[in-house]
Amino acid sequence: AFFVGLCAGVIHFGTLNSHRVDLQKSFLAAFLGTLVALGLTLLLPPFNAVRALFGGVTLLVPAMVVTLGSLELALEAVEAGLSRLMYGLLRFLMLGVGITAAGTLWRFGGPLPPHVEQHALPLLLTFIVVAVGGVALSVCMSGRPRDVAWIVGGVLLAYGTQELTKMLFGDRGSPLGSAFVLGVAGLLYGRGKERMPMTVIMPGMLQLAPGFIGTEAIVALLGAGTAGAQDPRLFNVLLVALQLVLGLMFATVVVPPRITVDSGAARGLPARP
Repeated sequence: AFFVGLCAGVIHFGTLNSHRVDLQKSFLAAFLGTLVALGLTLLLPPFNAVRALFGGVTLLVPAMVVTLGSLELALEAVEAGLSRLMYGLLRFLMLGVGITAAGTLWRFGGPLPPHVEQHALPLLLTFIVVAVGGVALSVCMSGRPRDVAWIVGGVLLAYGTQELTKMLFGDRGSPLGSAFVLGVAGLLYGRGKERMPMTVIMPGMLQLAPGFIGTEAIVALLGAGTAGAQDPRLFNVLLVALQLVLGLMFATVVVPPRITVDSGAARGLPARP
């Protein structure tokens, strides 16, 4: 994941000044990142290449676009919200095309690596790792030093809520409930002076966005995923995305934003990824 993330990060930050290549960089980063992950399976002991791939390209998952689009729909800015959500879908599709292209190219030289079962880390250690990831996100989001604690808090809140819903509902838990809790917390935070809801909501959404199951679905279609799970995964990606949108929309009903989404996006953190 470190080497994949390094590759994706160089491409992402190297093209920030050019919005014309925004979609292309998603494809290129996913394409090269997939080749790096597959290539490392030849050099390292067996590991789950799919998890490493998603861990490396997670910054490119269009969580901010989905979040802003969802809030715009909730605030009845239908045209702007649909445009953002469609653009987020295009970004995700470009990631999928890049992964698929790399997998197809790899199969010309040999079969894809076999699926390796992952083993979860202890819960306390996982929380520590997630918190460290939140600190790294504060750098990627160009957050202010005073925002670091809130960014880490948003990440831990989203992760902890999702884990709790998994205990209650099983499988993948309740993305709708997790997005609702995260949205309420972010909107309450945004009621403070010079505070933006995205500071809490955006990093938390990266924990909830359906990027990993989407990555699993693409790799499964290439024949390297868990056997027998190809068909429902593609539907699960759309279902999780819809639940995230509804959760944020319900949050805006409970805690109406004090300012419009567009003005908040302009004054707050940059709309990346």
